[in-house]
Amino acid sequence: MADEIQGYLDRKLVENLDRREFLQMGLTVAGAAAFVACGGSPTSGPSGPTGPEFKLGVVLPYSGVYAELGNSITNGMRMYFDSVGNQAGNRKITMITADEQVQLADAVAATKKVVEQDGVDMVAGYVSSPNAAGNRNYLDGQKIPTLVANAGVNSLSRAAKSPFIYRTSFSNWQPAHPVGTYVAEKLGKKRIQLVYAKYGAGLESVASFKETFTAAGGTIVGPDVATPFPNNGDQTPFVQAIQIDKIDGIYSFMSGTDAVTFLKKAYELGTLTRLALVSGAGFFVEQDVLAAITDAAPAGAITGLHWALTLPNKENQDFISKYSKKFSGRQADVFAVQGFDTARVIVEALNGVKGNTDNKDAFMKAIAGVSFKSPRGDFKFDANTNNVVQTIYIRKTVKDPKLGWTNQVIDQYPGVADPGK
Repeated sequence: MADEIQGYLDRKLVENLDRREFLQMGLTVAGAAAFVACGGSPTSGPSGPTGPEFKLGVVLPYSGVYAELGNSITNGMRMYFDSVGNQAGNRKITMITADEQVQLADAVAATKKVVEQDGVDMVAGYVSSPNAAGNRNYLDGQKIPTLVANAGVNSLSRAAKSPFIYRTSFSNWQPAHPVGTYVAEKLGKKRIQLVYAKYGAGLESVASFKETFTAAGGTIVGPDVATPFPNNGDQTPFVQAIQIDKIDGIYSFMSGTDAVTFLKKAYELGTLTRLALVSGAGFFVEQDVLAAITDAAPAGAITGLHWALTLPNKENQDFISKYSKKFSGRQADVFAVQGFDTARVIVEALNGVKGNTDNKDAFMKAIAGVSFKSPRGDFKFDANTNNVVQTIYIRKTVKDPKLGWTNQVIDQYPGVADPGK
């Protein structure tokens, strides 16, 4: 009798549901069954995290020379956070953004705003090397867990290393160092002029290139072409300062709109096509720059970087496909990868401490121990420098029939770690 009554009630329930309600109920039941099958309990409870909100202060440039870089890093972070439901360690993750801009005073104000007014649990960001270096003492003194998502200033991996600051991007030394060896030994180009934006990152990048290039028998031909940073004026005199008849080529460090305006002017004047070699740190011809200059791109340029759009590993192919779909066809770039990896480090560390960030030493230890397969390849931190140990890819700028202007990997130097001194 009990079975007959239950059957009657079940039939009446279905009769009184419209088709949409019935399907929704079926999905709910199916989801509950799957949950129980995976070891869960069908007891009711809150659907979201119940721990305190985890507030992340994101200090990146959304205006000025590096605005595109800031947008890409932010996109990468949002993409990873979205993939995990914007939660980790039973805490909802909320991003609070502030504009780093260009000048240090603005970056300091943005940092203090998210720390003192917004009360964030952690800070991530910084594109410009002077801005990361200039905020170091404040962040360290306040014991704010921090991930530098771009700025490569060497000192943060050396004398100014802090137990509260790790870097998910690169040191300025890293991308340039293998390029010097490659240019002198594998390409046989021995007379190079240095062309760079005259600020911390540019100076450190060319110094790293010079170190290995001269050790391999190369000669730096002066004077250097050092442009203002940022260069909001005419690039003509700087392009014309390249000594075409006395050199095999150039090594360059520029990024963002500085690289865009320089390369457009060089194309207009026909300068770089008269050189045997255009080389540099990969930011000079990264996807953000190539998208802006299209056929003004220096075909055949040789650069070093820790990522390329054309890397065939599964993690990268998945990333670039999902990124393009999520951001309306926009191509991924190295900055988006750095943002994506930064967010993953945060999520894995939060899960590792079960959301408890009151013990900052334990939280930083969890950050230090994060490792995974990234779109760039293997990702892990170096305990000696709080910086990423990573492969530097030697890339050649080409026009791909499907991808357009991009960089093809032609060689690689695995396990490149900043020397830490």
